[in-house]
Order: sequence, then C-alpha cells, then structure tokens
Amino acid sequence: MKIKTILCTLCAVTVLGSCSYDDDGLWDAVNGQEERISALEKWQKTVVDQLNSLQGILTATDYVTNVEKVEKDGAQGYKISFLHANAITLYYNEDSEVSGGSDASVGVAQDDNGYYWTMNGEPLQIEGKKVYVTEGGGASLTPNTDNPEIFDLTIGGTTVTVDQNAVGAHPIKEVKEENGRVIVTLNDNTTKELVKWVNLKDALSATYEGTNGTEVTYPIALGAGHIMRKVDETPAGWTIKVTGIGADTKLIVTYPSDDESVTVAFLISDGNTLSVVQEATFTSTATPGIVWTTVTYSANTPITIPSGTQNVKVTGDASALAPAAFATNITNPLKGTADVVNIDLSEITYTKAFPSNAFYMSTPSVPDTDKNTSIETIILPEGIINIWGSAFKNCKALKSVTVGTATEVPAQHSGTWFTGCEALESIYVPADKVDTYKDSWDSSLTDYIKAIPAD
Repeated sequence: MKIKTILCTLCAVTVLGSCSYDDDGLWDAVNGQEERISALEKWQKTVVDQLNSLQGILTATDYVTNVEKVEKDGAQGYKISFLHANAITLYYNEDSEVSGGSDASVGVAQDDNGYYWTMNGEPLQIEGKKVYVTEGGGASLTPNTDNPEIFDLTIGGTTVTVDQNAVGAHPIKEVKEENGRVIVTLNDNTTKELVKWVNLKDALSATYEGTNGTEVTYPIALGAGHIMRKVDETPAGWTIKVTGIGADTKLIVTYPSDDESVTVAFLISDGNTLSVVQEATFTSTATPGIVWTTVTYSANTPITIPSGTQNVKVTGDASALAPAAFATNITNPLKGTADVVNIDLSEITYTKAFPSNAFYMSTPSVPDTDKNTSIETIILPEGIINIWGSAFKNCKALKSVTVGTATEVPAQHSGTWFTGCEALESIYVPADKVDTYKDSWDSSLTDYIKAIPAD
C-alpha cells in the first residue's frame, strides 16, 4: 500500500483546508514562524486537483507558457509554467504514484510518536523539535468498514475515505500542444485542456525605418495559423498592408518621399483563443537604421526564420540548453537561412559556452557549401562564459562580432574562432576589456579588437 504517498498528498489537503480541524499547539507553533507560513502557502495539491485548478486559472486570464518533461530522483514528470502563477511540477513513477511538486512542498511522515509535518521531505522543526500533526498522535488510518480495500483517514475531527489505488490511478500519460492549447491526457484517458500562451507582441517591432520613397517588405515571424491584420486607416502618402498568414506573413510598407513618422495599430491573433492589438511606428528618412525581425525561442523547439528575413533578433530563455543544444535550436537555423545578414542574440538568456562550429557550415568534403556567404554582423548573448572552437569559421561575409559579456572570455580557442573570415573588420568588446583581450586572445585578432561603439 502506498500509505506514505496517501498521507503526503491527502493529510496536508485535509488538515490545511478543513475548518473542523482544531490543534492549537500546531497552529501556535506554525503561526510564530513567517517562513513556515510562507511554505504552507506554497503547498500544491495532487495531480487531479492541480489540473482542475489549472483550468480554473484560465478564468483569471492566466495561460500556460511552457511544458517540459523533467526527472527528479528517478521520478518522471512534467513542469508546467504559467504567465502569472507559479510553475507546478507533476511527477509519476514506475508504481504509477502521482504527486505535485513545488519549490517548498509540505507533507506528513510517521515515526514511533505519530505523524509529523515535513517540508521538502525533511521534518518541519520548531526550536529543534518535530511539529506533530496532532501533538502526539491524533491521526489514524483504518480499513473502511464497507470496503476493506480502501481506508478511512482521520485527522482531528475530520475523516475522509482514501482509495490507495485511486491515488495511483491518474499518472500523466501524455502532454501535447495542439491548436494553441496544451492537452494533458491522464491514465484513464480523460483529458484536461489548457490555453498555451504565445507572446504575440514579439512578432511586430515597435519601430520601423525606411528610406524615403522606397518599398520595403518585412517578414513577420508568426506561428502556424496565426494571423495579423491592420486595424487603422493608412495615413495619406503611405502604403501599409499585411499579406499571408502564419510563417508566410509579410508587412509591406511604401515610405513617402519626405521625412515623416506615423503610428499604426495591428491586430495579431493565434487563430484560436489569443489576440492582441499592437502599435508600430514607421519613420521615413534618408538614412534608416536596422529594423529587426524578432524571433522568440520556445523550449526544445528550433527557431523558425521567416523566408526573406535579413535582420534577426532572437529572444527567449535558453538557459537550460547545453552548448550543443543551443546550436541545434538557435545557431543552426540562423546559418542555414540564406537571406540572414545581421544577427542579434543579446536579448536571449544563455549563460554557458557559445558552441563550437556555431556558424560554421561543417561540410569540408563539399567546399561549395562549407561556408556562409550572407551573415555580416553577429551580436553574441551577453551571458556567455566561453567561445568554443571554430565558432565563426568560413563566414566569408562576416564583418563584425560583438562580445558584450561582462565576464572575461577565455582565450583557449581564440585562434580558431575566425578561420577563413576574409571580410572581418571588427571584434567589439566592452571598453574595459580591450587591453585584456589584446593581451590574452590569439595575436591574429589583436588589430580587430575594438571598444563597443557608443549609441
């Protein structure tokens, strides 16, 4: 029998949630400790209750932002993150036991003196002493008189019926994303559907600049089935329109012949449950700057670069990725897209080594494809701790790389970073590290190392 699991999941739910339970000694001890109260407030219910609560969260305008498989102490499970609420983790093991997890989980365990509270599996102690559920043993678990296969759990004055088999009857069989929703399938084949949050605002830049009198087509990075349409009337002298859906969406702007700025609103929808209205400011000028197409990384999914995109800014949290996985999900799609010219990775969260061969095509047996001929500028993630070998090898058009990290990047692979980069002009680094890198990095790079230009 899974008595410990039953108690860990149901005792806390019953005791914490029941008005009929009376134990002044316990509550006096707990109420005297702010950190204990905080921990109790973080208690997560068991899997079925949690999933029902998740559906309730939707009515409070919260959304699932990410679902990932996790493993802890041999137990498999899923971590579900939300836009507003704290993430929860649902575990199940080979015995089909299910439990909810959080950063500070509270449960119940038993010793010779009775049942006591636990926090993260360790005894909850006040002044070095365990805090017992009923200060000496008021909890009992006895076979139900009508059905000996189930049990009556009594704590204080409250009794609930516990089916130990039912506790293990709801492991998660599958979690999948479909049509803007996260669908959780339980072991009994029932499903719970949760809305998947997509930050639609990232698809459209806040500002666009174009040369006077020119037409510019901006690829918009939307997911499958997503749609964007202009809401406002087009200002006089301008042509602003949106064509296509999903990955084929394009924003087409004809700038007027004179210097001018206008702001236009757009509706962006996932085609199912989410939509936003986003404004963009368009400026017609004789000397426009770079206009970035923002692509957001989602966990375990390689980024998609819209066809025709030249300037790509990648955002999102990639902190869980190892260097090889960073290459698979981020740099491989970038170097494999022929139109990409400028790359900005400064706003993606990543704190490990920049991978080897990140932008090297790695096809030495086929010389014609063993090089990248489009990428001209790269701004690296600001959290990197190292750059591994041949990171930019054979990037024939590469003119500049910005290494803006505040920590010092080791020199161990620096002699191979820019092999075959015939157009290289500048390696931009923080001003206080120019001399350090000139002294430590490979001598072939000395003349290229410069301070990052001021805005």
